[in-house]
Amino acid sequence: MTQRIALITDSTSSIDAETAARYNIHIVSLSVVFDNESYKENIEITTDEFYRRLPHEEVFPTTSQPSVGSFAELFEQLKGSYDAGIAVHISSHLSGTLQTAELAAEMAGFPLFTVDSKMGAGSIRPLLVRGAQLADEGSTPGEIQEQLKEMASHARGYLLLGSLEQAHKGGRISRGKLILGTLLKIHPLLTFDGGQIIPFEKIRTRKRAESRLLQIAEDAITSFRVENMSIIYTTTKEKAEVWKEKIQELSPGLSIHLCPLSPVIGVHGGAETMGIMWYEYG
Repeated sequence: MTQRIALITDSTSSIDAETAARYNIHIVSLSVVFDNESYKENIEITTDEFYRRLPHEEVFPTTSQPSVGSFAELFEQLKGSYDAGIAVHISSHLSGTLQTAELAAEMAGFPLFTVDSKMGAGSIRPLLVRGAQLADEGSTPGEIQEQLKEMASHARGYLLLGSLEQAHKGGRISRGKLILGTLLKIHPLLTFDGGQIIPFEKIRTRKRAESRLLQIAEDAITSFRVENMSIIYTTTKEKAEVWKEKIQELSPGLSIHLCPLSPVIGVHGGAETMGIMWYEYG
């Protein structure tokens, strides 16, 4: 008999309401903390509200992962309707969310099969959609987990920071690098490696950095089989739409999804942070 399998993720995935409803995806929120007051992202503070508020905060906001209790409460509820769960979460190198989910599932006695996305944001949606398809086809939770882990190994992603000042406040770059970068108008491109965010290139002027980011994506399309691309944006949705049109002209059949960057991730890059993520084969 086919097992009833729940799909679970966290709010850094920025899963849109339509996708969440269509595949019955259960979302546990991370939080941002402004001046000792905590807000669950996308519930108690919207992405737009967060990025409007961020530049005006004197004290750098912090973030917190979901509590064991919030996960355990969800799993207790799911036990009545599902035999097991597939949980896809933000990279375990960026947050302890995945480990917290595993601990809570053990406490609740709920069979949970976790998948480390190795990134986050727009890379999570395709994994969940594929998981739903596999569940509908009758795959077991273990089979789904293995296939999604293999799929996650093909994820690629690049980010362009919106603010060196925010990166400095968050402890991502030193004061010296902030001053030098500001003077030279340097805009860092970052990439993902083994689940960690690492420097990729330093480019002078924002315009050149944006062009380089687009070029990286276009080069991948012409060199490999690329699927499930996501364009990540903060306060720059109109620009993201322009990028989508440009890339779509190069590859009309490619699925491209616009994905707002979660406040929990965006707190370190600031407004105007953008990125592109995709799955690459061959």
